[in-house]
Amino acid sequence: MISQHAASVMGIDILPEEIELARADGHDIELGDAETYLATKAVDVVFAGDLVEHLSNPGRFLSCSFENLVDDGLLVLCTPNTYSFAKMVRVLIYRTNEPPVNPEHTCYYTPKTLAHLAFRHGFRLSAVSYCDLAYTPGHGTLGKRVQLAVNRLLSRIAPRFSQTMVVTFEKMPTGTHEPETTWEESGLTSTSLRRER
Repeated sequence: MISQHAASVMGIDILPEEIELARADGHDIELGDAETYLATKAVDVVFAGDLVEHLSNPGRFLSCSFENLVDDGLLVLCTPNTYSFAKMVRVLIYRTNEPPVNPEHTCYYTPKTLAHLAFRHGFRLSAVSYCDLAYTPGHGTLGKRVQLAVNRLLSRIAPRFSQTMVVTFEKMPTGTHEPETTWEESGLTSTSLRRER
């Protein structure tokens, strides 16, 4: 999908077997760690889908993204929404303060915490949108499928409670020291999207 909107696309992965599979499908992909990878040429956009929540050191990733981007480049992050309807329902049902978490995840984010973290590494919040995942039929148990269907319906009414948030940042000029633009001050509106999984 990204390749339909970009002149060229290059990706990185830390798993050699996944790289071979991607290359077999015609993708330009290199072996690299998102926390340390530096491209040979600056790019216009760094896209990280469902990545930041897996990292041991997200600050290093953001610093590398800053170095890899052209001066007016964009960083686009997709990450699970901590406060989706589905997660909050599960927290209430099980009377826990631990939302369901993938065993490979190291943290959850909100738009504000991501904005603060990104600002420390040279980025300004540009946009926040939300999307729900359209899972294939038969995914998960019947209870989970019902829960996801309800989540999709409720998210149409209140997109901020969808399963995934998509956050876009602008690279700030080096040496810029501007006050953080908070979620409330940004004037951004929530939008609802859907993506297939």
